[in-house]
Amino acid sequence: MSSVSRLGLGGSKFGSFANPAPAADSERLVRAALDLGVTVLDTASIYGQGDSERIIGRAIAARRDAAFVVTKGGQTFSAKYRLLRTAKPVIRAVLARRGGAANVVTASRGDAVRADWRPRAIIASLEGSLKRLRTDRVEAFLLHSPPAHVAADADLALALVAARGAGKALRIGVSCDDLATLDAALDQPGYDVLELPWDVLATLGRRAEVIAKRGHLVIAREVVTLQPTLTPAQAVARAIAHPSVDCTVVGTGRPEHLRALAAIARGSAR
Repeated sequence: MSSVSRLGLGGSKFGSFANPAPAADSERLVRAALDLGVTVLDTASIYGQGDSERIIGRAIAARRDAAFVVTKGGQTFSAKYRLLRTAKPVIRAVLARRGGAANVVTASRGDAVRADWRPRAIIASLEGSLKRLRTDRVEAFLLHSPPAHVAADADLALALVAARGAGKALRIGVSCDDLATLDAALDQPGYDVLELPWDVLATLGRRAEVIAKRGHLVIAREVVTLQPTLTPAQAVARAIAHPSVDCTVVGTGRPEHLRALAAIARGSAR
């Protein structure tokens, strides 16, 4: 298994309607990340209607063992919205000519998102991710922003433990949006990964001791948007320095930004 880098590359915009960059550019960015020692690649089944995983899968095909792939499941799109993917090249070309019209598509995404937290649906989501990523395993598979009662579901946790036992996900856990979901995830002994936004990380309190004692892998996200008074470099540096954080995921489409942030991460190595 690849090591966990202090900086990770987020793939939420890879293949999305709002991202004008062609897939080839995103693939080059992923390969550049690996060249910089940025091994953690964070994606999800719904990012880019699955195209984020496809892009990452193509980019790492020749260097699979160098990548620490994190993906997430539990959220999906309505059948109507999924159909948009088949016409994506044409739609994106039209949107590009209309400037900011891409916002119309992305703004409607919230109404199209569905959730299915049944154990069999989550395992099917993992299988779909593996297929799109062209791999037999992911380094981490997470529930994607579930409510607290889902994170507390013991049957669901057992299904993920079984997937880990089968080698399809080497680590399992929860991408938490709030402290209630984090508390629920911590109540499940099988989970060993937590992905947390900055506002949750900043208010861990005594939970930090529990996380450290259990040896959870902690991935920080939304560290720039949730620290608006700091520059991106300052926000990333602060997150990397957080004692509970193992990896800080950033979303950028520009190689020069990635290089600058990777340099910060190297300088903050523990």
